[in-house]
Amino acid sequence: MRHWTRRIGAWALAAGCLAGGIAPAAADDYGLDQNWTRQQRLNWYELSQGSRLMPLSWLQALEQADGPTPILDDAFVSRFGYLPHDTSTGLHLPLGFAVDTADDTAFVATKLRWRDGQGSREPWVGMNCAACHSNEIRYQGQTLRIEGGPTMADFQGFMDAVDEALVATRKDPVKWRRFAARVLGSDAEPAAVDRLGAAFDKLTATQLDLAKMSTTATAYGPGRLDAFGHIFNKLIYVSRTQAPPVPADAPVSYPQLWNVPQQDWVQWDGVAENVKLPISGFDVGALGRNAGEVIGVFGELVLQKRAGLSLLDGFVSSLDIANLAVFERQLQLLKPPAWPAAFPPIDPVKRDRGAELYDRHCKTCHQLLASRDDLKTRIPRWTGLLKGRNGVGTDPWMACNAYTDTAPSGPLEGLPVGYAQVQLRRLEAVDSLAPMLATAVGGALLAKRHEVYSAMGTALFRAEQVPSFELKALELPDPHITSPIVDRAERLKRCLSDTVGILGYRARPLNGIWATAPYLHDGSVPTLYDLLLPEAQRPKSFYVGSREFDPVKVGYITAATAENRFLFEAADAAGKPIDGNANTGHDYGFGKFSEDDRWAIIEYLKSL
Repeated sequence: MRHWTRRIGAWALAAGCLAGGIAPAAADDYGLDQNWTRQQRLNWYELSQGSRLMPLSWLQALEQADGPTPILDDAFVSRFGYLPHDTSTGLHLPLGFAVDTADDTAFVATKLRWRDGQGSREPWVGMNCAACHSNEIRYQGQTLRIEGGPTMADFQGFMDAVDEALVATRKDPVKWRRFAARVLGSDAEPAAVDRLGAAFDKLTATQLDLAKMSTTATAYGPGRLDAFGHIFNKLIYVSRTQAPPVPADAPVSYPQLWNVPQQDWVQWDGVAENVKLPISGFDVGALGRNAGEVIGVFGELVLQKRAGLSLLDGFVSSLDIANLAVFERQLQLLKPPAWPAAFPPIDPVKRDRGAELYDRHCKTCHQLLASRDDLKTRIPRWTGLLKGRNGVGTDPWMACNAYTDTAPSGPLEGLPVGYAQVQLRRLEAVDSLAPMLATAVGGALLAKRHEVYSAMGTALFRAEQVPSFELKALELPDPHITSPIVDRAERLKRCLSDTVGILGYRARPLNGIWATAPYLHDGSVPTLYDLLLPEAQRPKSFYVGSREFDPVKVGYITAATAENRFLFEAADAAGKPIDGNANTGHDYGFGKFSEDDRWAIIEYLKSL
């Protein structure tokens, strides 16, 4: 295989997703001109990426912890910011909750049997890209769907509610009888109910173990998730080393996905490289990155080797390569949303003045694309580092945790970093979790190499060829971090002294930025207006959860309402920034702006 195919396993870290489809623009585009057809939207909402949270029949039967109301009740789902959705196959599930029917013969955690004659393709439900990267906003009674935009869902709160429901269902005999009757039928034999109970207990134990590993005093709230922490802890869990978890206390705002295929490097810390093959345009870097995301969000991964298998067999996983490829093709067509016609119109005089100010103060970091229609221009990485005279100054913990997290490598010990690229170093007994994840992903992709080749195109790649995997995107220091840094002060000291490119946050083009509130990587600033204030004047607390949009300041309303229930706090009562929530930094002379200048820049940002 040539050099290009060696990047299939390129660095796989989470929060971003893929997308797919090559059809003409949609007629039902909500007036936002995002360039997807109805079918492409359905692909985005419903195709499985290999995520397996719970059997479909169980999720449909599960009640809320405190009563008999189904956990899929629209009001309950909406309470956590997920969008009720009627699927094209007649199911009623939250948008982005996709049915997976993968063959579970070689699985471990999600190979559950509770019915006589049950086959190996029992339908499960998990999340796909749309659960985190689709959103709705409201203005004066009108609702607009933002495709590829950051969700306002409360993942942490919803999963806590699911876990509480699992525990309550098993603990309460009446709830359990109702659940078993819905799953098995009201006349099920006691032996069948016992089998269901054993399977239910296995899934519940796994869910509670993973939840405990990522428990943190930092409440994420709507629109935020520490995906790195959750993925790293999932890797520790499936390695079966009994190692302590890493902190999952640096939640970030879900990033928008438009223009992502044009970027050389992605993720908030710019750690993952997009690598497209010539001719076909297949993005092998995106495949590796998103494979890691699937593993972290309820995907099956079996690291323990079975007898008779060799290194070239790779690792068993539930990854759905074909659908990930569909998603990625579709994402290449997604345009940033246009400023809605339902909103107050853009003032052309202020916009033009704002363009001049942007050119002077912002363009150095945030590259300008010619228009929203520009889906081709390559976007190089520019990262505002944590340290130095021009340091970005924002909360350091997402980048710092991702850089310093370590764990015993367990079954991965001794494998080449990236799995099969022999000239790279091998994993040590204790190693950084970043290369461990890339190695696990490389092995999972190798096991599905025929699906990978099919996605690439049989005209370019022969099925009998074995790909090699190269960890091209990872930037660890030399020597590598291979011993745990437990002390938090020591971790921060390391992150503020080293100068590798991932110790900071990537600046991307701001097309469609109006639809991505709250702002900064950790979602700590509610509106564009607040972002342009000197950092000392930014709100230290505000309510989150409402979809009601403020087109003047550009963000969601922040007053306490029935929908706006979560109080986000960037600083404590003494005014000290809260780790993981700080809204400091990204102040490149904003304090010198006049009010007219701020409003002019905002007017220009609306037009991008």
